[in-house]
Amino acid sequence: MRVVCTAGHVDHGKSTLVRALTGTEPDRFAEEQERGLTIDLGFAWTDLTPGEADPRTVAFVDLPGHERFVGNMLAGAGSVTLALLVVAADEGWMPQSREHMQILDLLGVRHGVVAITKTDAVDAETTELAVELVREELAGTGLHDAPIVPVSGASGDGLEELRSRLRDLVTTAPEPADVGRPRLWVDRAFTISGAGTVVTGTLLGGAVEVGETLAVLPDGPRGRVRGLQQLGRDTRVARPGSRVAINLARIERGAVPRGTAVGRADAWLPVAEFEARVRALPGAELGSRGAWKLHAGTAVVPAGLAPIGRPARGDDPEGPEAPCRITLDEPLPLAAGDRFVLRESGRDATLGGGIVLDAAPPHRRRGRAARERRSTVLTERERALAAGDRVALVVAHVTERGLAAPSHAAAAVGGTRADVAAAELLPVGEQVADPAAVARWGDEVVSALAAHHTDHPVQATAPKALAIDAAVRAGCPRANAEDLLATLHAQGRIVLEGPGARIPDHRVVLSEEEARARDELLSALRDSPFAPPPLSSLARDAGASTALVRELERRGEIVRLGEDLALAADAIEDAHARLHAAFVSEGPLTAARAKDVLATTRKFALPLLELLDKRGATRRVGDEREVQAP
Repeated sequence: MRVVCTAGHVDHGKSTLVRALTGTEPDRFAEEQERGLTIDLGFAWTDLTPGEADPRTVAFVDLPGHERFVGNMLAGAGSVTLALLVVAADEGWMPQSREHMQILDLLGVRHGVVAITKTDAVDAETTELAVELVREELAGTGLHDAPIVPVSGASGDGLEELRSRLRDLVTTAPEPADVGRPRLWVDRAFTISGAGTVVTGTLLGGAVEVGETLAVLPDGPRGRVRGLQQLGRDTRVARPGSRVAINLARIERGAVPRGTAVGRADAWLPVAEFEARVRALPGAELGSRGAWKLHAGTAVVPAGLAPIGRPARGDDPEGPEAPCRITLDEPLPLAAGDRFVLRESGRDATLGGGIVLDAAPPHRRRGRAARERRSTVLTERERALAAGDRVALVVAHVTERGLAAPSHAAAAVGGTRADVAAAELLPVGEQVADPAAVARWGDEVVSALAAHHTDHPVQATAPKALAIDAAVRAGCPRANAEDLLATLHAQGRIVLEGPGARIPDHRVVLSEEEARARDELLSALRDSPFAPPPLSSLARDAGASTALVRELERRGEIVRLGEDLALAADAIEDAHARLHAAFVSEGPLTAARAKDVLATTRKFALPLLELLDKRGATRRVGDEREVQAP
């Protein structure tokens, strides 16, 4: 199935043509049928190849032509990539013909058919003139080479030729891409008794299956897909590019009015600010002044414009396009590549539109140089979009930020986790990072550690907080700094040891004075091997600094039993041997007996026994301990 929107001036015969092609009345409301005026969107479908094994089904979205209902027209055209532009032979190219064509162009519609209707009301010469004038008007638009078919919906003349051209259109136009990111902009929502809420729209970006969970985007309630219909028939899977009705469980009708969208929650960002390339229509200017309405999909929200450099002007000698930052009053589920239309609220006139280039732009920097750099970045983004290179977009997104969550990067550029996986990025915790940023942050960390080692040569490691602060100074988000250190450790650039960090080639070399203090401290500990004086007192007497004591602990030459209790390492080994000898001769030992064996005090005996328990040298059985052989 392919979806085609009808566009054109009011009363040029769009609904009549759809009725003649499909046998279905597209006008859904009695008022529309009584007045002969399409007010809201109409829907109908037909098989262009009846009886053939490979059907070519086309679903029409009939758009209102009156200027008062351009908002409804935009809701129908926002998700459609194929168009049937209708121009009446008796009136020719009219204001809404022009505005509808401009809107289709702004939305990126490049494939369509043009029907010159009401040929039964004019002579052949007038029809031929209408064809020539329409061809002139289409020059420079996305439909410049579209086939033009004279037709009469009333008499049926030209209908078969139109069917043939439509068949060629739906056969040869590129199929909507399935990138695994379904999104359906809601154009209708209603309730069916016993079934619940149903939403309809044109599905793009990916397939939807019965049983999966969808959310009201960008951050609304979630519900299970209870059922799917296409063209009135149940289906298990709906493919992108088709008209779909989705029956959603656990979602109220009021949560999904026209203008909302449904899709997978983790695939879309709530976008309240983005950067785009905007294009102004002739005579228009897209600047910061004025009140704007932005139309995207079926949504319409108030917006503010902030040009990045000069504003886009339709008559500018440099061209009608320019980069712009756009702020929305309400967030929408947008991604790079999405198109939109801008209308001025006061005059309710279409003045331009554009394409989203960055759905999650960085903090805006002021100044001419910053604007020029940003404009260059956006131009590169646009080239990647035109080439369909989502991997390059992921890399650009992450490079600009240093690191990002994979789901955020994929959603921002309209890509998938597969695009992130294919990008040359480094994992940093649960984030992916620009290798150059990791190297830059790592340089700062290594430099800070090296400086610390120079200033504190006796310390084997620097506090990890010092390395974290260095990473943050270099630009790494503090929330990700711990993960960065782990990555640098895995790369071999730093070594993490307990609460500290060091550069790989850092080794503590004691000075002559420090070596003397070490020897004196160890000698003092050994003088009373199992009940020495407080460690702080011995260190002070030996002239051993706090840093030296920590280094001796790190080396394992001193074993701390408590805040100010420590033994020499060889005293621990001696204690183990003595206790084992007593165990062999006496059997299991109580804590009191162990204290006596070592000729120490309870203050030392209990923490020493607990240490031996942890090392597996002793095993507690009730109030006694068995001692393993050294």
